[in-house]
Amino acid sequence: MLQGKIWAVQDETRRGSTRQKDLADIARLIEVKPALRARVPPDILARLL
Repeated sequence: MLQGKIWAVQDETRRGSTRQKDLADIARLIEVKPALRARVPPDILARLL
């Protein structure tokens, strides 16, 4: 699921509001499972902080 959300955030053809929801989903996933943080690209992590 995490990888799908990462791809969704990186997809420039998706609506901005939808990509924001995907970012929020990634944030929730790494809150619950901190070990997943290592699998998230640095540019996406920077947008979460």
